Amino acid sequence: MRPYQEQYIENAEKIMSLSDTSGEIPADVDVFIKIHDENAAAIRRIVRENTELLRQEFFPVLDNIVSADEETIRQLEDFAAHLASGNLSLDIFLHYKIHNALISYARHWKKRDMLIRELYHTALALFYIQENMDIIEDRSYSWKMGMLFGEAASFIKVYDQIQDVETRGYIHRSMGNLALSYNIFTDGEKKLWAMRRSIEILQDPVYREKTPSLPWDTYLYKSHQERSTAMGLLRRGDTDQRLIREVMESAEYVWERQRENSRKKDTTPALRWRVIYQESQYYCGLQPLSYLLTQLEKMYMDCGREDFSQEGMYGNLFIPAVYGNYLQHYPEYKKGKRDIMCHMNRNVVDYVHRVPNNQLNDKLMWYLLTFLRGFVEYPGEMLQKHIVTRLIACRNLDAYVFSRLTAQMTRMLMGKVIEDCPRLLEGVLSCATIQDVEKRREELLQFAFDGGMLHDVGALGLCRMLLMSARSWMEEESAMFKYHVEAGVRILERCESTRPFSPIARGHHVYYDGSGGYPAEYDRAANPVQIVTDMVSIAAYASRMTEQATHHTMPIYTPGEVMEQIRQGAGHLFHPELARIWLSMEAELTAYLQCGRREAYLEAIRLIRGREEER
Repeated sequence: MRPYQEQYIENAEKIMSLSDTSGEIPADVDVFIKIHDENAAAIRRIVRENTELLRQEFFPVLDNIVSADEETIRQLEDFAAHLASGNLSLDIFLHYKIHNALISYARHWKKRDMLIRELYHTALALFYIQENMDIIEDRSYSWKMGMLFGEAASFIKVYDQIQDVETRGYIHRSMGNLALSYNIFTDGEKKLWAMRRSIEILQDPVYREKTPSLPWDTYLYKSHQERSTAMGLLRRGDTDQRLIREVMESAEYVWERQRENSRKKDTTPALRWRVIYQESQYYCGLQPLSYLLTQLEKMYMDCGREDFSQEGMYGNLFIPAVYGNYLQHYPEYKKGKRDIMCHMNRNVVDYVHRVPNNQLNDKLMWYLLTFLRGFVEYPGEMLQKHIVTRLIACRNLDAYVFSRLTAQMTRMLMGKVIEDCPRLLEGVLSCATIQDVEKRREELLQFAFDGGMLHDVGALGLCRMLLMSARSWMEEESAMFKYHVEAGVRILERCESTRPFSPIARGHHVYYDGSGGYPAEYDRAANPVQIVTDMVSIAAYASRMTEQATHHTMPIYTPGEVMEQIRQGAGHLFHPELARIWLSMEAELTAYLQCGRREAYLEAIRLIRGREEER
């Protein structure tokens, strides 16, 4: 690698280390805040340095990639490999940018073997980026991923002209991975067709004879693994007989090889495939649902609570999600399984707190958001709004502090509105008159507070992006961040305790006059608590602009500067009457911003310590 590339990697690793506070329970909050602020300042310096390195050294090369010499190309390939090595994935977007540029280089110079390889690597990078979007069922990158895998796979038409064994392997891998570009729930038929075609070719003796040194059985095994994940359709109630048969065949195939490998290595079959195999026994009618639930319980209880590998995450987070899914679909089991389901829910908080930030973090968040979207609530037990609050605290203290400041300032603004302009609240929480507003003061204050706490819950899935970005965001990352709104809505809509706050999550980034913000299709008139959403928008803006620890590339302003921005944004960014009331509270709000941060950190630490002491 070139010196700037080595420096970038070193800097990215420093940021990962400086950002990782997982597993810690600070003993002294003032010492913690001091160190935290020093680390945040260091991260800002590193981000600026990395951004400048890319601006001066990296992007000029990519902009003129076809003129690069072979040594530069080799260095870029090495740089890309380091950016996405192992579980760290220091910078998957930069990794993608490099491979995408190398496609242009290979096309220009008619390097067919290189083109096939780069098509594969670029598509695979998009797959890892797309994983962050799957939780909200957004497939923005899937079409390009499919085109790239499809183009690489299409070279099978000239298979005999290609002599390089590795290149032939990329063709087969691309054909198998084409299925990754289709969502099983929205493009199930296309996905199953792609897997069917891949398995057919991988079993074809003609191709095996042409390239005997390729790991054919490994390719076939992975294709069956992918097809067995169509179990998700069966969990949703699909009863298509061909689907059931193919999923069962693949589940059986994978299970037998898991057992064979386990016997050879004296290990236990991977948990994921044990779960799918047990589910297949239920769906093909060999075992009743009660048997499946018992097996899921046993597998869950056998999971190590200190196992932070992908296997451990699957057991501690995904099994509860699967278990809850069955209870939702078969409510006759819900009451009898209350104790075990609540036990799983409580353990999730402890487990997530202890997972290191630098280990499989993206996969952790995928499992966590899957769990939240299928959360099962029981009266008198931990509600989703409580577990979400604790998860924010234990996964990202800065995010908790931001939400807590937003919540308290929203509550303060609500109190002032009730006193000075209660007519604004008519229609909120069934308040038909000003008298209703006054009678329901405490309920309105609590609703405002909870709305502030929960409005940004969708950002949970972007902790890694927020905490450990090693440079200024690219356009694609800024667009990805906007999806946290829809992610939050989908989480909050799921349960009774959080459903009333989903409109706040959906609308808190939309400008008051509708001229900007996101999502573009937002409809103010459809929001039954729009005035509370407007309150949260102002409070969140003030909180974010004065404390930017989770957005290391954004500027920090003083409370006075933020007040002036809100004054200028009244009627455009912010509700004009609310902005007027907010500005009338300047002294009170400024005082809170100066002391509230420490109080919020203390509260977050108490939440975490409380769970640890309960253990």
